[in-house]
Amino acid sequence: MAAKKKQTAKTAKTAKKTVKRSTKKTKKIKKARPKKKTSITNELKKIATGIAILVGVVVVTVMGVDHFFGRDNSGNKVAVTRPVAPEISETSQVAVKKRISKKPEAVTHPAQRPVFEVFDDTAHHAVPERKPKTVVKDLTPRVAIIIDDIGFDKKISSALADLDRNITLSILPGAPHAKAIAASLHGRGVEIMLHLPMEPMEYPKVNPGPGALLSTMTPDELLEQLRKDLSAIPHVRGVNNHMGSRITSLSPQMNQIFTVLKQRDLFFIDSMTSKNSLCKQSARLFQIPFAQRDVFLDNIQEPAYIKKQLEQLVRVARRHGTAIGIGHPYKATYATLKSEMARLKSRIKIVPASTLVEISKG
Repeated sequence: MAAKKKQTAKTAKTAKKTVKRSTKKTKKIKKARPKKKTSITNELKKIATGIAILVGVVVVTVMGVDHFFGRDNSGNKVAVTRPVAPEISETSQVAVKKRISKKPEAVTHPAQRPVFEVFDDTAHHAVPERKPKTVVKDLTPRVAIIIDDIGFDKKISSALADLDRNITLSILPGAPHAKAIAASLHGRGVEIMLHLPMEPMEYPKVNPGPGALLSTMTPDELLEQLRKDLSAIPHVRGVNNHMGSRITSLSPQMNQIFTVLKQRDLFFIDSMTSKNSLCKQSARLFQIPFAQRDVFLDNIQEPAYIKKQLEQLVRVARRHGTAIGIGHPYKATYATLKSEMARLKSRIKIVPASTLVEISKG
């Protein structure tokens, strides 16, 4: 019996030790588990942070692409669609390619001659149809040919005048030989105009040059500059605009300009560099002798193109009785006029620009 109790006690003691060991193992397991849980949490946090950074980069990239490629020139948002090429005739495409690829033939003078505003006569805003001029006894169509941008090359100016004394030359006030050329031409009986620099739509990227009339000028500043420009060219009979697509579309500025022309008894010919020109209305208001350009002769400086434009000038003259063409002192223009002069004179009569202006009665 004592041995049995002893055995039972020993068994109980062993069981107690076993329970103790089991409890210790359980505690260790419990202590170890939170560490494992914490490690998983940290990994999840790292993954979440990486995803957030990646999403942020994608969003910023999309916003950047949208800003630079999803907006028009004014900054307005536009739908991203496949661009559709406008319908352009084959002739216009060739003309545009030539205009881009070919540089103007510069006058052979060290001073840089300014460019002119290109105005495509084939565009939808070409010069509108007009009523026939006053009927005259001589029914031969009359044409005025005005050569702009004069004042940089004495030789080309003289050569153009030699083609026909009725060709009108329009001189820039800031040109280095403006006064000398004006005096020389006047002595030979050639009609002279002031080629008045005016602000274009593309200003200041496109600069009309010295003596320009700007839309930001006060009335006093504008009139003072106009008087200086007129004083720079002696023997001036009239004025036409050099560039000026912005100024000619502003009625207050044109009214100010025409007050001075009215005082000096000068006519005005609108070069029509803008479909929005208000020159005609201002001329009617102030009763200024006025006319508009019908054809630009040398937007593209190639003989074939210039010949085509001369033909267009003749057609307009035959239809209306008169026509005004504007060209520039390029070698190609001079050479083509020289080769075509006899043929032109057999069909039309070249007259000074002043003979084709008239005061509007309506």
